[in-house]
Amino acid sequence: MFTLMKIRVAVTLFSLMLSADTFFTQTIFGEVTNAVKSTKSESPVITDKNIVAIVNGQKITRQDLYSLLIDTYGEDALDVLIRRTLIYQMAEKEGVGVSNSEVEQKLKILVNSEVEGLMRTYRIKDRADLEKELVKIGSSITQLEEKLSRKMRKQAEVELIAEKLMTKTIAVTDEELQRAYDEEYGEKIEASQIVFRTRREAEDALKKLKSGADFATLARNESVDRASAVRGGKMQPFSPKDSLGADVARLKVGELSDIIKTDYGYHIIKILDRKPASNKSFKAVKGELEKIVRNQQYKERIGPWLISLIENASITKNLVSD
Repeated sequence: MFTLMKIRVAVTLFSLMLSADTFFTQTIFGEVTNAVKSTKSESPVITDKNIVAIVNGQKITRQDLYSLLIDTYGEDALDVLIRRTLIYQMAEKEGVGVSNSEVEQKLKILVNSEVEGLMRTYRIKDRADLEKELVKIGSSITQLEEKLSRKMRKQAEVELIAEKLMTKTIAVTDEELQRAYDEEYGEKIEASQIVFRTRREAEDALKKLKSGADFATLARNESVDRASAVRGGKMQPFSPKDSLGADVARLKVGELSDIIKTDYGYHIIKILDRKPASNKSFKAVKGELEKIVRNQQYKERIGPWLISLIENASITKNLVSD
């Protein structure tokens, strides 16, 4: 059903195990890893803790393993530990902590996100199909989720602490809440776009479209915005009050826009549908809107905040490998 999916899933799972905070981990490498593991019961017991493996009589030492890990992941892994330490220090200073139940809830979100991302990447339509592919490499969704949970627990805790530290500094204004309400519950425009690097290219394409060329085909073949191009140009729904929405607010369903210049290039937009505003009142969803705004601000501020922590800290590195 999925060409080369067995190999792809194996490699992707390997990448997942080495992503984010999870650097020094065992891999899931399909039949290859399983074959290596299967020799365990046939080999003599190694009593020397400095020896991590013996291959045809040749010893692999703990120092060999350490040196490889340092050479491969050292700087990135150390930076993760430094950021994590700074966040813990700030949490202690501010009296911020997280409960086990909060960590479990966050961990579940992170693990689900990783699994769903894997399914989207390889166009696996549901968990049943993912299970079939994992079984082929000697694994299962349950095993994958358990491994991800072990590797990502510390990440979940650190992210939660950072969120709490950041949200203490975030003040939400009425204007921001109203803007969020318009974006979430206001009128929505559904549209497709083709983006070009030059106006000349956009002008040529607009002539083709007005002469009857298929919009989706042109988007797939010529748009420089590949995220929408693979969907035939289809965009995420947006508000008429957005910067782009203002340029197409008066267009009817099926109509084409003129060429619109943005920082991303030259756009031609086709209106697919217009969805009326929700009948939910502002008051009824105000609490939800506050969460949305705080989350948006957190995402915008977390990077600069971490940089500030690092710049104002005393950090001495001593990362060496033999």
